[in-house]
Amino acid sequence: MTRPRPLIALLGTAACAIALASVSPAPLAAFDLPSAAQLTMERSTAERSFSFPVTTYSDEGVTTIDVLGTRNRRAYRLTGTSLTPYQMIAPLAAQLAAAGYTSRLACADVVCGGFDFRYRLALLPEPAMHVDLGNFQYLLATHEDGRAASIVTSRGRTAGFIHLTEVSPKGAPRLIVDTVAPSPTETTTTKVITAPAGSIPAELSQTGHVSLDDLSFAPGSSTLGDGPFASLAELAKYLRDEPQARMVLVGHTDNVGALDANQALSTARARAVRTRLIDAHGVASDRLDAMGVGYLAPRASNATPEGREANRRVEAVLAAPE
Repeated sequence: MTRPRPLIALLGTAACAIALASVSPAPLAAFDLPSAAQLTMERSTAERSFSFPVTTYSDEGVTTIDVLGTRNRRAYRLTGTSLTPYQMIAPLAAQLAAAGYTSRLACADVVCGGFDFRYRLALLPEPAMHVDLGNFQYLLATHEDGRAASIVTSRGRTAGFIHLTEVSPKGAPRLIVDTVAPSPTETTTTKVITAPAGSIPAELSQTGHVSLDDLSFAPGSSTLGDGPFASLAELAKYLRDEPQARMVLVGHTDNVGALDANQALSTARARAVRTRLIDAHGVASDRLDAMGVGYLAPRASNATPEGREANRRVEAVLAAPE
């Protein structure tokens, strides 16, 4: 089978617009990625409904659209590139537009909503895809035939990252990505989700973080209950199965009391969970960090007892690659 030719080379934004003006919309989008882009992970999920944000984050959360189809996700690492997230995403956005896609939302880091927006995106996990919460770009575009495509670009200290997601209904053309093959000295990994929906591996694969909701602490205390806690056993198994993965355990509180006190309590609780994973489950200490953010990242309104209870939690977040 002959692979589709790339639409254009990666150029500056103005040059892309000129080059694409003479290209007729195609039934599929053939992305031409930078030559430095190397596939780090690809996953497909069987047909169902998938949600995409179409508004930035606010106190009311984000508005999403649901797209029914088969989802394909790919993550790429660009080692040694000086491209900014905007310079990475602009040519790809232009290529989508040339293929008949309509932009539904385009935003950057703090404008999108920072932490609260990023963790509503179903991205492949670290280290395959790294997102700097203060330096990323997001685009969602849809096609009249029912396809939806989203792009996230970001940077680490020494590399750029691109994440592509497409949902294709039955009968719709697939989005094809054209890249330069990796050199023989470089490797890529391809995995397929086999974990049941709602499990810790599935949640980490979908969103990059998971709440350990079965943990128990005495009110106002950082002493972790005796357990056993199924979430910790499952998280420890995940770390055994994914030897390159690292975690940050993040403590959260409700908004009762001063911020400093809540940050101290949430940090102490995260550290207690880290200690339990090391002592009781054999997780290496260098694979776990712990921190607390107090009430700065609620997942529900603190105006009700139910919301405050939901906000008191410890989450496991996939850490950036070292």
